[in-house]
Amino acid sequence: MAKIAFWITAGPGLEEKVLANLVLAGRLKANRNQDIEVYFFGPGVKLAGQAEGFMAETLQSLSSGEVPMGACPYNAEQYGVSASVTGQGIKMEPAGEALVRLTEEGYQIVGV
Repeated sequence: MAKIAFWITAGPGLEEKVLANLVLAGRLKANRNQDIEVYFFGPGVKLAGQAEGFMAETLQSLSSGEVPMGACPYNAEQYGVSASVTGQGIKMEPAGEALVRLTEEGYQIVGV
């Protein structure tokens, strides 16, 4: 089984790019039962916090599909989106801790 973490740093101006990778993450979990995680950092946190329409639906689908999602609490505070990020089913975990944990657990990090 593959262990893949999607590290999302692309912000609101790159929503289509992020969506393509989030859909892929969901499909890898649903269709291939791979070990998938998603982490939002920097502008990616802002994008997740301001999610509407298909982006919000995709985040909900990942959450209900048991794809763990995390975000940097410091970025969420910086962008003023803490409540909306956690409302999307995204857990707060400092970026440094998340990156070390994912690496130590053997995940391949895919940057978006």
